[in-house]
This record gives sequence, structure tokens and C-alpha cells, in this order.
Amino acid sequence: MKTVLRLTLVTAATLAGSSCRRPPRFDPGEAALAAAASDSLTVALADSISPSTLRYVTTQSGSPVESLTACDDHVDSRGWQSFASSILELELPDGFKGSSQTRQYARWNGPSGWLQASTHNTDAHAGWSGVITSECDVFISGSPAHVDLVSMGYGRGVHVVIKVQDAPDIGIEAQSTTIAGQAQLLHAIRSARVSSAWGRPQ
Repeated sequence: MKTVLRLTLVTAATLAGSSCRRPPRFDPGEAALAAAASDSLTVALADSISPSTLRYVTTQSGSPVESLTACDDHVDSRGWQSFASSILELELPDGFKGSSQTRQYARWNGPSGWLQASTHNTDAHAGWSGVITSECDVFISGSPAHVDLVSMGYGRGVHVVIKVQDAPDIGIEAQSTTIAGQAQLLHAIRSARVSSAWGRPQ
């Protein structure tokens, strides 16, 4: 009899306990925090595998393919040499040397490319050949400039026109045999300074 009574009391207590339990209450604040944490984790994961960490190298069909846009400028120029002319002041990779220079023209030659600057009197896309692979409008030495990256049968080119205030436009043309060299020349031009002597009367 006692055993039956005990079982009855245990069963009743169990049923009473279960009947007192309520479904978990929905808390909008906790839900918002959980969603924000999930979003942060997703962004962090995406950043960790972002192709931007590869700089100029992407993957296409399983093979590494180099790429570069006219708006890119991620080259480390530490250790480069400084050059000056009546048109531009700039830094170029080791091995470049100054060539012929006048008040209206300057040229530098390197192991796998060259760069020249002169007065520009025509449209930004006139006076040269090749297929434009990328374009970008930037500021160089405080002046608006248009940059074109060009692919040619014999290499890669950079063409730039700088619109200097109260002075003639400056046209810059550079060529390299490799896309890495093209990136270096692009950086050299993007970081160049217009000479204080440019556009001033003799």
C-alpha cells in the first residue's frame, strides 16, 4: 500500500512539474545580438579568404593569372632611385638610368622597360597604339590625371595625361615586358611630382 502511495505521489509531482514549465520567452535584444555576431563572423571569414591578399595574382581555370587595373597602387618602392627633370620628379626601380632630357622632354631606360614624359597637346587616347585593358581617373601631384593600361604585342604599357593648372598638359608613356614591371611603372607615375619648373618661362 505504501509503495503504491509513493508511486502515486511521484507521478503527481512529475506531472505538476511538467505542467509548470513554460516555453522559452523570445527576447528581441538577444536575437539581434546573435544576428550581429553571425554577420561579423561571416565578414571575417570572407576577408580571410579575399583575393585581394593575392595583389596582382588571381586564379582562372586552376592556373595563376596575373592581373592589374589602372586604379591599383600597391607596389613597395623602398630602395628605389630618385630622378629629377624639368617635367617630373620621380622614383624608379634599381637599374633605371636617365637618358636624353630637354625642358619639354625626359626619358628613363631600365632593364626591362622605359618611361618618358613630354608636353601633351592631344586627346588622352591619341598618339599611341594598343588595346586598353583598364582606365582610371586619379590625382597626380595634386593635378587631375587620366591613366590607361595598355596591352601590346611586345609588352605592357602605361599611358597618362596630367592636367596641370596654369601649365601645359604632361603626357607620360611607359612600357615593360612584364605585368610586374607595368605595376612598378604605374606606381612610379602615380607617386611622381610635377617639377616646380614646369610651365615657367625660361
